Amino acid sequence: MRILPALAGFLAILAPGMAFAETGKMRTASEAEIREHLPGTSELKESSNGYEYRQGNRNGYKITNGQVCVRFPNKSTDCVSVKTDGEKFQMIDKKGGRTKF
Repeated sequence: MRILPALAGFLAILAPGMAFAETGKMRTASEAEIREHLPGTSELKESSNGYEYRQGNRNGYKITNGQVCVRFPNKSTDCVSVKTDGEKFQMIDKKGGRTKF
């Protein structure tokens, strides 16, 4: 899974391998909640391609309701869904793997 390494630098608080199954209370996280929870989002600058970039980083990020996508320098993309119960957040990859952050 390529997105987690790309997000690891972006999400300084990411804790790989810490999965949890509290899915009953989880709902789609809003864009505002994701941006509030993730450090460094204010440093991102939007590009004409719709992705946001941090100065000096060639990976682009698109943060929307319930999703964070990474655009790699080769123009491929990978996305994770983001769920929350209002306090805890988890990323869900396309294979269903869950990581809390």
